[in-house]
Amino acid sequence: MTVSPLRRSAALYASLLCLVTPGLAIVWVLSLPQRVGLLVYPEQIAGVMLGAAMSVIFLKGIEEKSRLAAGLDAALAALASGLALWVFLRFPVLAEGQYTHPVETALLGLLVTALVLEGLRRAVGWTLVVIFGAVLGYALFADHAPQAIVGRPIPFLEVMQFLGADRTATWGQALQIAAFIVVVFVLFGGVLIAVGGGDFFTQLALKAAGNGPGNAAKVAVGASALMGSVSGSAVSNVMSTGVMTIPLMKRAGFRPEQAGAIEAVASTGGQLMPPIMGAAAFLMAEILQVPYREILIAALLPAALYYISIFTQIDFIARRDNIASIEDEERAPVATILRRGWIAVIAFAVLLVLIFQFRMRAEAAAVWTVFAISALGIGANAAGLGGLSARGLLRSVISTGRTTCDVLLITAAAGMIIGLLSVTGLGFALSYFLMDFGQGNLFGLLVLTGLVAIILGLGLPTSGVYLLLASLAAPALVQLGVPDLPAHMFVFYYGMLSMITPPIAMAAFAAASISGASQIQTGLQSFRFGWIAYLLPFLFIYKPAILMQGSVWDVSYVFVSAVAALVLITGSIVGHARVPLSWAMRVLWGCLGLAMMAPLHEFAGWSGEYVVSALGLLVLAAPMLRTGAAKASA
Repeated sequence: MTVSPLRRSAALYASLLCLVTPGLAIVWVLSLPQRVGLLVYPEQIAGVMLGAAMSVIFLKGIEEKSRLAAGLDAALAALASGLALWVFLRFPVLAEGQYTHPVETALLGLLVTALVLEGLRRAVGWTLVVIFGAVLGYALFADHAPQAIVGRPIPFLEVMQFLGADRTATWGQALQIAAFIVVVFVLFGGVLIAVGGGDFFTQLALKAAGNGPGNAAKVAVGASALMGSVSGSAVSNVMSTGVMTIPLMKRAGFRPEQAGAIEAVASTGGQLMPPIMGAAAFLMAEILQVPYREILIAALLPAALYYISIFTQIDFIARRDNIASIEDEERAPVATILRRGWIAVIAFAVLLVLIFQFRMRAEAAAVWTVFAISALGIGANAAGLGGLSARGLLRSVISTGRTTCDVLLITAAAGMIIGLLSVTGLGFALSYFLMDFGQGNLFGLLVLTGLVAIILGLGLPTSGVYLLLASLAAPALVQLGVPDLPAHMFVFYYGMLSMITPPIAMAAFAAASISGASQIQTGLQSFRFGWIAYLLPFLFIYKPAILMQGSVWDVSYVFVSAVAALVLITGSIVGHARVPLSWAMRVLWGCLGLAMMAPLHEFAGWSGEYVVSALGLLVLAAPMLRTGAAKASA
């Protein structure tokens, strides 16, 4: 089919908008308008970026559509672009004079609501659209709600005025975090991969995995963890690394559903893996008003436990099923790997030094690191040493703009919902209900919150789930005495678990498309390999030392006991450690592991917990000692 010049122009315009979006993020992060004396509101820049994102979504695939569909999409894209210009030119006036310009603010609210909902429907489906519709319905008809949440209805035009011009709604904190932080870090990841970061991570993981049992799967876990720490997206991580790691695992002897599950679970953990976690981590830092480095430090030990659990399962399964080591893969010396990936090494060093040594804001540090990567990459390319061409850099920037369209729409819609929850009082009523429910049963409230997070996650990415529950469930947990950081980390972890939880485990399903295995079987295996992630959030609440909250002794004890517990539980699940385990031993290991994970100090004091932990360590060491003694006598 011949593509008309008009459609080619539309596609070119979409690419231009994808280039503009990260460019505007950099402009704002570096405070360039303020440096030249311009008074520009963050809502104006975020509004332009949202309009550009909606235009890109409406123009997606326009070259292949019928004339009628292409014309409709072009009209919607034109409306979205007009909205961006409208917000940029008029927001300062409308924000200060919302009630003196009632018609204009209502029209602006009506237009942005309609466009965001249609863009959401196309980008991520109906879930968030339905949630918004329910909250909007409550705002309009609150007097007809059940007695527990009955409220005062708000006229439709007032709701639209609120959504169009209020700083706490569409254009508020959620959208601004996505526009000025998430976009920048996605750009960082894209440029880093463009200069060879992906191959560097894979080679490093291949070298680190060694030649032990199941090393093919360990390579997959290492590569996916490193890639995920940059991309922060489970599905894209699966699709980028899985095309290499899943066939490698299958060739080694892992079943297709196991190979897909290992890749899905490892890729999902990238959202938990410092130094660059998913979008929700940046949202958390802004909501809690703490430096991002505090979130990063708190996430270190949980991420370590997550990946230790996966490695342990792989090792035990490989020993049980006699899955041999793959030794025919070329492994370059560490020095060679570092020499080939020197730009990636420097990039991480620059980022961490700027964040920790110079205490620079995370987004500003990421921008300067992008500049450093780009300069080094283009310089290396000019010298014939690989690196990055100017065309490659341009593609990375455009890809960033295209990739972040979804998160901009999601956060805009989340801002609308959060704003309506606040202005109607529904958010307070629901939080009060949860708080009242948890007065006599904190554990029950945690279980309920986790279930809601997983259900919401069936149709929403982690950032959307986190934003909603950070407004509803986290305040209830805080009111019951849970510190802010553990409460928000609990919600954050459960928000991402839908990626590996059947029936809609998006990361697992993506991996199944590569492995050729059943989607359901891959989802069930993902649930099994990722079991630790369902228990870790409870440690945040009952043993906050796992988040580096406490003395050195507290942190060390909780981490070491958690490692021992996960080994015991994994042995119980697999039925094998370094030696086969009888059913009686499996039951003993499982019970002891769960007891070590549980907050026994709440019931039996710390002395009782220490006794159980010591017993668990002895039980864990016994078969290892017997094996060692047998080898020595032989």
